Amino acid sequence: MASNEDFWNESSSSKFDFGDDEEDSSYTQGDCFAANVQENIPLQIDSIISNKCLKIILDETDSTVEHVVAPAEETIRRMFHAENFMLNTYRSFENKLQLLDAAIDIGDGNIIITVILFLSKTLNNNKFFTQLSRRKVAVRHYANYLIEKNSLQELADLYMATGHISYMKDIYCLLSKDIPNQNVQKLKQFNRDHSRELHTSEDKTEIQEILALLDFQIKHKLNSKSVIEQLINLCRSEWSRGNGDDVNNFKKLFKIDDFQFEWVEMSVLCKMQNWEKLIATFTKSVWVIKKKRALKSVIRPELFVVGISRHNPPEYVTEQFLSCISDASKVLYLAEKLKIHKIVVNYHVEQKDKTSLLKYMERVEPSSPAWFAIQSSLNNTDIKWKN
Repeated sequence: MASNEDFWNESSSSKFDFGDDEEDSSYTQGDCFAANVQENIPLQIDSIISNKCLKIILDETDSTVEHVVAPAEETIRRMFHAENFMLNTYRSFENKLQLLDAAIDIGDGNIIITVILFLSKTLNNNKFFTQLSRRKVAVRHYANYLIEKNSLQELADLYMATGHISYMKDIYCLLSKDIPNQNVQKLKQFNRDHSRELHTSEDKTEIQEILALLDFQIKHKLNSKSVIEQLINLCRSEWSRGNGDDVNNFKKLFKIDDFQFEWVEMSVLCKMQNWEKLIATFTKSVWVIKKKRALKSVIRPELFVVGISRHNPPEYVTEQFLSCISDASKVLYLAEKLKIHKIVVNYHVEQKDKTSLLKYMERVEPSSPAWFAIQSSLNNTDIKWKN
């Protein structure tokens, strides 16, 4: 048996003869070339393994890979700074809640909605709504999002699932905002479907009022957002035409209380600067006292005067309603506050209080009509001053 050293020496001295058997050499080269061409042709993976087996392998591989989850605060920070972020890595229930709480803590509405939508897609409805119900901020943001999308059925589901039944009436207002149109039928159907979920009689009454208002608006081709707004618009249009029957009928139909109705009437007349109608509507003569008038309203006289003062009426108008107040001290207080100088001067003259009149003279503009009225009273020798 030859030694290893003899084998290598013998091998190293051997040579290939490229000149022998050209045909065989050519055949070999052709085979090699053909093999190289085949290697460059991509193979379809389903020709090697079935899709079913491939899915099993990938699922098992995926289950053994440890997913790296960034801290929730870090992901929220990246979202806030418009950097790249990944939410799909948050797979556990606990991690998703941490993400939601971190979003709420930062207080950015867009981020909160992004996280909520992620949770809505990756949690079952029971878990999703339960966790939202424990976070009022999340409910509010999600509700606003659904309102903007006009997803009213989803909004109803949210309110019911999170225990915010009292907010259901808001959906009626949303459905009615473009009335009159086809939404009225949708609104009535919604009422039939969900009226039992409105627990309080006040809510049910308000819903019935909305439905009645819609029918009234469709009948009269009107469009306002509320009963009071519709009343205001009716007052303006009716009084501009010198009529008022529809206003009174509207009051009866919607059972508007006297205080609210009269306050609207007073405000509209002031805005229209229809001062004569204001006086005629809300004052009446007192026959036992000459030139004395009384307020014809359920509104307290002092409050009525404050109400009209916000519209900057002429001084004579304020004087008319101040004269309806029986308490002289209240009249004086309001007259001074509203700078109705004539009433203040007359009061101090009647009281023969020269000292108070002189003090008040310091508060009026020099050489103004009020200043001259005070000066004239002080110079009146017929007045017997007490001080």
